[in-house]
Amino acid sequence: MLHKAKLFFCQIGKLVRWKKPFTTYAPKTRVCRMCFEKIKEDTFHSLVHADLCICQKCQDQFVAIFENKIINDVKVCALYDYNEFIQSNLFKLKGCGDIELAPCFLNYHLPWLMARYRGHIIVPAPSYADRDAKRGFNQVEEIFRSSKLPLIKAIIKTEDRKQSDLSQDERNKIKEIIAWKEQADISGKKVLLVDDVMTTGSTIRACIDLIKHHHPKSLDVLVISRVANNGQR
Repeated sequence: MLHKAKLFFCQIGKLVRWKKPFTTYAPKTRVCRMCFEKIKEDTFHSLVHADLCICQKCQDQFVAIFENKIINDVKVCALYDYNEFIQSNLFKLKGCGDIELAPCFLNYHLPWLMARYRGHIIVPAPSYADRDAKRGFNQVEEIFRSSKLPLIKAIIKTEDRKQSDLSQDERNKIKEIIAWKEQADISGKKVLLVDDVMTTGSTIRACIDLIKHHHPKSLDVLVISRVANNGQR
């Protein structure tokens, strides 16, 4: 009996014996989605971000301002200054359809965003459906997808008017071409209204007024960037 037991454990030992005490893994190489350079793996952000997709050099070109202001009694936070780097990469995302760039805009600040807006639902500022269909995606939705917050597309545009082509008076009438989706329910919920660029404040202001009519528990606004000297959007 003892002999059989020794043979049994001997066979088990052969099955689990390692030829080497440790297994060596090649370090993971991550590449920046903006400049295609290798991401340095010895930085704080590389250690805390399992899905880091932008290098420090490119991130530094996003001028973080975390600027807060009040519009229609609602706190509006702008993450970045709208500089040439933001403008260029938003054009690549929106105009050229380079969807791989979308996570880069929030990548470094995801821990802050997820902690600050925990329990919120995202309501993106409206865009015209035909433009989204032609592009294949909505850029604001894709930018904020990495936040893992639930999203409700509650506000729609009823006419295709590009903000940059409108005069100040026309922008102030933006409320005339936005509408609420009937099935969208935000009553009693914490809402985070989001957009990519804040210029004159008209879109944000109109969306705030529309959302308030549907009785959210609370309302905050977060925009990726704001244009300097033009106040709001």
